[in-house]
Formats: sequence, C-alpha cells, structure tokens
Amino acid sequence: MIEVIRIVEHQASLSSYRATQNEERAITLELVIESTKARDQYIEWHPLISTPFRYSPPHPEARFRPPYGKNVFYGSLAKETAFYEYAFHFMKQRVHLDIVSETGTRTIFSVDADDRFAFDLSQDRQIENIIDKDDYTASHQFIKNHPDISFILYPSCRDPESRNNAAILNIHHLKQNLKWESSIKFFYDNQKKEIKWF
Repeated sequence: MIEVIRIVEHQASLSSYRATQNEERAITLELVIESTKARDQYIEWHPLISTPFRYSPPHPEARFRPPYGKNVFYGSLAKETAFYEYAFHFMKQRVHLDIVSETGTRTIFSVDADDRFAFDLSQDRQIENIIDKDDYTASHQFIKNHPDISFILYPSCRDPESRNNAAILNIHHLKQNLKWESSIKFFYDNQKKEIKWF
C-alpha cells in the first residue's frame, strides 16, 4: 500500500459563492451545475477520488490518457512532487497572461493505493520520451501497447529530484476514503515566474 498525494482546486470556497455573493443562490447554482454533469458512477468513493473517473470519454489529452483512453487519477508519492506538478500546469496556463501576481488557496489530499500490481516505468528504455514535459505521444503509445496495465509508477519530469508519480487507471486500486485533506495557500509572481506555497 502506498500513499498518493494530489492537489486540486480549493473545495472549501465555492466559485458559485464568489459569483453570487449569496449563500442560498450559491447552493442553487451549484445544484444546477451538478445536474449538467455526468452522473458519478463511483458514489462509494470520496468525491475527490471519484471525480477523475466521472467523465467519459476523458478530456483533455494528458500523459497516459490518449483521446481513446481511460480516465486517470494522477498523484505523487511525495508532497514536494505534488507541488512541482501542480505548479507546472498552473504556470503554463498563466505565463502569457498580463497579470502581476495572484494569491489563492488549493486543497491537498492523500489516499492510500494498493500498488501490488503497479508497473514501475523507471527502467523502461523509452522513459525519457514517456515522461517528456510537453509531448505525450510516447506515453500514449505505452498505453496502446499495454492495455492491461492500470497502475503506473513513473519519475516526475518536473520534480528536480525525479521522485515518483502515479497514474491510476482503475479506481479499484484506490481506497474509498481520503487518508488526509488540508488547505494550502500560494502566491504566484508572474514577473518572476515563481509560485510559493505556504
């Protein structure tokens, strides 16, 4: 059993509340939004665990998730790696925006995963291509060549220490409840291209 850590949008403050500035209207808006989403097939699992498996086909493309592929729960085996992974995607979305800085809060959580059948990619001859920062072609080919693999361990290309990430393609590898959950604040300096967590 291993602990997998993931960072997501902050769950404690609803975006609908920020939009409405009214708790009753925010709840109504959340219910309307929820009714437009695909039905959660895995209600036994905590929503933070089941959400990556909710939509079919998955969108958009990502590592180990080609257009024709399965849903994937991504996580890291160390908090620091989770920070690097989240920061990369966060900054990629903002690097060309005309903003000076941004502050906010995110949710960080962990869940135990049964890694008895995990496939460790660290020694694969194609590992450098599979973990390319921007090109997911090799990872898509890996999934095509190994359709039965549903739990992958691979070194992070964004963590300077290359600690492991996990790509879990079957929710049944994951425990149904969170191990822990917390909030974390960040400060993003767009001019320096830096994000700090505290």
